[in-house]
Amino acid sequence: MTDTPAFDLEVSMHQDDPVFHLHGRLMDQQQADRLMGALDEVLSKGHERIVLDLEKLQYMNSTGLNILINVLTRTRNAGGDAVISGLSASVRQLFVVTKLDSVFTIANGVEEALGKLKS
Repeated sequence: MTDTPAFDLEVSMHQDDPVFHLHGRLMDQQQADRLMGALDEVLSKGHERIVLDLEKLQYMNSTGLNILINVLTRTRNAGGDAVISGLSASVRQLFVVTKLDSVFTIANGVEEALGKLKS
């Protein structure tokens, strides 16, 4: 048995913007469904700008990247945006290698990300 953390997701509100705190490993469609369900909920309440806090996300594969691209597309189609914060070194490298660091707005922490949403 491996000691790999499962995926977990918490959504908190900072002022009027939702922050999605992702934990563990983002790797499959079941996790995508959970994240997209939470996104649908905040979008339906008129919150089209979100922060994806990846500080506690330990691993992500290409499926995980695809999930985040889907989140970005849906927020932008709703007239908003998604800002990523708190990338670990390994996850940041994945963004650099795939050149997605030029597609996403990336911040060092949640407060900086919230500031980027406002600008």
